[in-house]
Amino acid sequence: MKLVAFCLLLVGAWFTAIAPLPASAGATDYALMSATPYNSEIALGKARLEQFLYKANAKKRALLAQTPVVAVEAAVLTAAEVAPILRRIERGEFGIGNGGRPADQANRQVEFLLLFDSRTGQMISDDGVLVVNTPQKGKVGVFEGVSALYIGTGW
Repeated sequence: MKLVAFCLLLVGAWFTAIAPLPASAGATDYALMSATPYNSEIALGKARLEQFLYKANAKKRALLAQTPVVAVEAAVLTAAEVAPILRRIERGEFGIGNGGRPADQANRQVEFLLLFDSRTGQMISDDGVLVVNTPQKGKVGVFEGVSALYIGTGW
């Protein structure tokens, strides 16, 4: 009986280790839409992840142990380059539109983030996410339902 319980515990731990952590209920999801990255963006994201992991101190490694998925900035666009997001800004969905000058709204920065599993160095999905707002670097945010440590270009 103890052997069966032990085996079930191991199987549960294995599934937990390979699955991205789901976001907590009610948390703000920063992702506005998904997009497929270019190979150059994937390479840049991996390089930034590797640099972060190489320089990570004990505090950062402890955060990674709790939240192994990392959100890495792969590109910066303007809202004008992402028409669906620009329309949402102009409607005031993010509290940054509503009466602002159209040129200012069109120049609003949109980050393209890739989510990597820090244990494997692989993207957790084929797509990345576009965001207008992000958590502070070193804080955990929710991106398309996945909790990830936001590092931007590095932290």
